[in-house]
Amino acid sequence: MEDFSTEDAVIQWILSPFKDETERGRLKAYLDTLTQDDVSDEELRKLWWSSEADIVFYDGAELRAFLKRVRDRL
Repeated sequence: MEDFSTEDAVIQWILSPFKDETERGRLKAYLDTLTQDDVSDEELRKLWWSSEADIVFYDGAELRAFLKRVRDRL
Protein backbone atom coordinates (compact mmCIF):
# COMPACT_ATOMS: atom_id res chain seq x y z
CA MET A 1 0.00 0.00 0.00
CA GLU A 2 3.06 2.23 -0.15
CA ASP A 3 1.91 3.64 -3.50
CA PHE A 4 -1.14 5.25 -1.89
CA SER A 5 -1.34 8.06 0.63
CA THR A 6 -4.40 6.70 2.45
CA GLU A 7 -6.34 3.49 2.83
CA ASP A 8 -9.29 5.29 1.27
CA ALA A 9 -7.22 5.78 -1.90
CA VAL A 10 -6.43 2.06 -1.94
CA ILE A 11 -10.11 1.17 -1.62
CA GLN A 12 -11.01 3.61 -4.39
CA TRP A 13 -8.40 2.00 -6.64
CA ILE A 14 -9.65 -1.51 -5.82
CA LEU A 15 -13.26 -0.60 -6.59
CA SER A 16 -12.58 1.54 -9.67
CA PRO A 17 -13.06 -1.31 -12.20
CA PHE A 18 -16.46 -2.19 -10.70
CA LYS A 19 -18.72 0.40 -12.31
CA ASP A 20 -21.74 -1.79 -13.05
CA GLU A 21 -24.21 -2.18 -10.17
CA THR A 22 -24.57 -5.91 -10.89
CA GLU A 23 -20.80 -6.43 -10.61
CA ARG A 24 -20.70 -4.36 -7.44
CA GLY A 25 -23.53 -6.43 -5.98
CA ARG A 26 -21.70 -9.67 -6.79
CA LEU A 27 -18.51 -8.36 -5.24
CA LYS A 28 -20.38 -7.27 -2.12
CA ALA A 29 -21.99 -10.71 -1.79
CA TYR A 30 -18.59 -12.38 -2.24
CA LEU A 31 -17.00 -10.14 0.40
CA ASP A 32 -19.94 -10.84 2.73
CA THR A 33 -19.22 -14.56 2.37
CA LEU A 34 -15.48 -14.16 2.88
CA THR A 35 -15.80 -12.04 5.98
CA GLN A 36 -18.31 -14.21 7.83
CA ASP A 37 -17.19 -15.69 11.13
CA ASP A 38 -17.32 -19.26 9.79
CA VAL A 39 -14.28 -18.46 7.62
CA SER A 40 -11.30 -18.53 9.97
CA ASP A 41 -8.63 -15.83 9.91
CA GLU A 42 -6.13 -18.50 8.83
CA GLU A 43 -8.35 -19.67 5.94
CA LEU A 44 -8.86 -16.09 4.84
CA ARG A 45 -5.13 -15.38 4.98
CA LYS A 46 -4.31 -18.52 2.96
CA LEU A 47 -6.92 -17.61 0.35
CA TRP A 48 -5.46 -14.11 0.06
CA TRP A 49 -1.92 -15.43 -0.28
CA SER A 50 -3.03 -17.83 -3.03
CA SER A 51 -4.34 -14.89 -5.07
CA GLU A 52 -2.37 -12.51 -7.26
CA ALA A 53 -2.99 -9.59 -4.90
CA ASP A 54 -0.29 -6.94 -4.70
CA ILE A 55 -1.21 -5.94 -1.16
CA VAL A 56 0.32 -8.07 1.59
CA PHE A 57 -1.54 -9.05 4.75
CA TYR A 58 0.18 -11.24 7.33
CA ASP A 59 -2.71 -11.16 9.78
CA GLY A 60 -6.08 -12.68 8.88
CA ALA A 61 -8.03 -10.49 11.30
CA GLU A 62 -6.47 -7.37 9.77
CA LEU A 63 -7.35 -8.65 6.30
CA ARG A 64 -10.94 -9.38 7.38
CA ALA A 65 -11.32 -5.84 8.74
CA PHE A 66 -9.91 -4.38 5.50
CA LEU A 67 -12.25 -6.47 3.33
CA LYS A 68 -15.19 -5.35 5.44
CA ARG A 69 -14.22 -1.72 4.86
CA VAL A 70 -14.03 -2.41 1.11
CA ARG A 71 -17.45 -4.11 1.23
CA ASP A 72 -18.93 -1.21 3.15
CA ARG A 73 -17.86 1.18 0.38
CA LEU A 74 -19.92 -0.74 -2.15
